[in-house]
Amino acid sequence: MEKIKLHFCDFWNCHTYENDFFVNILKDKYEIVLDSKNPDFVICSCYGYEYRKYNCPRIFYSGENITPDFNVYDYAISFDRLSFGDRYLRVPIYYFFDKIREKIPMPKEPHKRDFCSFLYSNGVYCDDIRIKFFHLLSKYKKVSSGGKLLNNEGKIISDKIDYLSRHKFSIAFENTSSEDYVTEKIYDAFLAHTIPIYWGDKNVVKDFNSDAFINVNDYASLDEVVEKIIELDNDDEKYLKMLNTPYLINGKFADDLSDEKILEFFDNIFKNKGRLYRNDKNNSWDKNGRFYLYSKFQRGVKKKISEFLLKR
Repeated sequence: MEKIKLHFCDFWNCHTYENDFFVNILKDKYEIVLDSKNPDFVICSCYGYEYRKYNCPRIFYSGENITPDFNVYDYAISFDRLSFGDRYLRVPIYYFFDKIREKIPMPKEPHKRDFCSFLYSNGVYCDDIRIKFFHLLSKYKKVSSGGKLLNNEGKIISDKIDYLSRHKFSIAFENTSSEDYVTEKIYDAFLAHTIPIYWGDKNVVKDFNSDAFINVNDYASLDEVVEKIIELDNDDEKYLKMLNTPYLINGKFADDLSDEKILEFFDNIFKNKGRLYRNDKNNSWDKNGRFYLYSKFQRGVKKKISEFLLKR
C-alpha cells in the first residue's frame, strides 16, 4: 500500500481520525498516516485558520453553506455544482449520513402514525419561514416538536431517526434557500420512512425524486402547502403512494455519486503529489489576517451565519 501522510485541521469539535468519512474510504487502498509536522496533504474545513501553516496541497471540505475559494485551496469538496476540472467534487452532506444513520424498517401501518414532526434547535440563524410554517400547520393538527426550538414534548429528543419515524410527515426546512445546498434534513426523513415537507434548494429535484416528497418551492403559498398535506393526511391511498415512491432518481445518488467516485477524486490528488494550484496572493483574508469565508449567506439573514462562523 502507498503511504500517504495526512493532517486534518479546522474541523468541528467532535471530528476524529477514526470517524472521518474520507479516511474510511481511503484506508482500503492507502496506508494513511497522521502527520501534523510534515504532511503530504492537509484536509481542512471552515472552523479555523490552522491550514495557513502548511505549504503542502490543501484539500477543503465543508458541509456548511460555503463556496470554496480556489485561490486559497488546491482542491475542494462541497455542495455547489461547480465545474472546476479535477480540483472539485460535489458531495452533499446528506451522502455522508447514508453511511452513519441507522436505517430502520418501514412501520407496519405508517398511515396510522402521529401527524407531523418538527425537530430543530436553531431559530436564530435561519430563515423565519421555518417558525412561520410550524405555527401555520399547527392550526390544523398538533405538530410534535422534540428539539430545543418550540418544544412541546417536555423533553429534548436524542434519537432523531426514531423520532421522525413515529410521524407521517416531517418538516424538513433548510436554514436558508440556496442553490444546490441540500443537507441531511430531507434525507433523514427519507431514512425514517416519513414524508418530508421540504423547503430550501429549488434544485432539490436534481437530487431527489419529486414524487417522493412535498416540495414547498412548487406551491404559490404556504397555505397551499398545508392544503396538500391535509389532502394526503386524509387519503391513505395517496399518502401511501407518495411514501412508497423511491426517493433516489433511478436508484442512484445525484451525479452518480459513490464511494468509488470519491476515491477516484483522491487518487488524482495523490497522483499529483506536491502540485499546488492556489494563489495565496489573491487570497480573501480580512484585515485581521483571517480568511473571509466565501459564503452564500451574504444577503439578509444569511449574513448572520457568515458573521457567526467567522467568530468561531
